[in-house]
Amino acid sequence: MRLIRIPKPKKSALVTAAALALTGLLTGAGTAQAAGAGPGGATNIRGTDPGDTDVMIERLCAQEGSLTGVYGALNVDTGEFKTRDEYLRDVIGLWEPAGPWELFRGWCGYAQASTWSVKGEPVRTSPWIGNRGSKDDKETFVSSYSTKTFAKKSVGASIGLSAAKSIFSGSAGGSFSYEWGWEKTSSFERRSEKTIPPCTQVSVTWTPYQRVVRVNPVFYVEDYEWNKGNGRKTVHSWRDRGYNTVYSYGYYIDGTSDKLLPNGQPDGREDKVEEKLDPKSCVQ
Repeated sequence: MRLIRIPKPKKSALVTAAALALTGLLTGAGTAQAAGAGPGGATNIRGTDPGDTDVMIERLCAQEGSLTGVYGALNVDTGEFKTRDEYLRDVIGLWEPAGPWELFRGWCGYAQASTWSVKGEPVRTSPWIGNRGSKDDKETFVSSYSTKTFAKKSVGASIGLSAAKSIFSGSAGGSFSYEWGWEKTSSFERRSEKTIPPCTQVSVTWTPYQRVVRVNPVFYVEDYEWNKGNGRKTVHSWRDRGYNTVYSYGYYIDGTSDKLLPNGQPDGREDKVEEKLDPKSCVQ
C-alpha cells in the first residue's frame, strides 16, 4: 500500500482530512500490522517513541482539522502529548517548540490493515410458539431481521456510527475493497411451517455472517520541529528519521457489518430452536 501526498492547497481551498488519499490494500488474518511498512506504507512508532503512542495518535486524529491540518506536541522526555490548544494553554502561549517539547503538523487518514469474516451472535427472529399437547403440532412462523452495522476503537472514547461511516465508506481518506454493507440496509420477513414436538416450545433464530474491517489511523507529517537551545529547526519527517507517515500498532478501529448476498438479501443461517416445557403444564 502506498500513500499519495496531496499538494498543499491554496488558502481559498477547503481542505479536510479527506485530502489524504490512501490507495491499495493490505489484507491479512485480522491482526494489525506490526513494525516496518504497515498500512498505508506507514511506520509503526509504538515502542520506539516515549509515552503511549496509541493514545497520542487517537487524540491527534480526533481533533477537527483546520485548513492547514491537525497539530500536536510531544514531550520527548516524559512522553506527554498535548493538542495545540492544550500546548498554548499549558506550556507557552506561542506555537513554537520549547525545551523537550517537539511540535508537529500534518494530516490523518485511515488505512486498511486487514479484513476477515465472522459469524455474528444468533438473534431470535420470531416469537416462541408452544405445544402443550401430546402429539406433534405444525405452526406457521413469521421471522424478520434487519442488517446491523457497528464499529469500535481499541483506545479512546467510543466512535459514533456517522463517524464510522465516513471512515469505512472512504470519504474520510480511506480506500477499501471488500464485501461490505456500510450504508446499505437490508431486511427480510419470512413465513415457514415448522413442526413442534409435544411439550415443547419453538422459535426461529438468525445467525448473520459478517465482515470485519480493521483500519489503522495514520498521520502524514507536513512539519516537525524542535529547539534544543541552538535555534529552531524544522524538518518534514517524523523526528527527522526519514519517514513521513506514522501509525501506532495498538490503535485501530474495527468496523463490522452484516454481509449481503448478490441479490441484496442478508447473508446468514436460519435455525429452529427447541426448548422443553414444564411437563406439569402439558397434557400427560
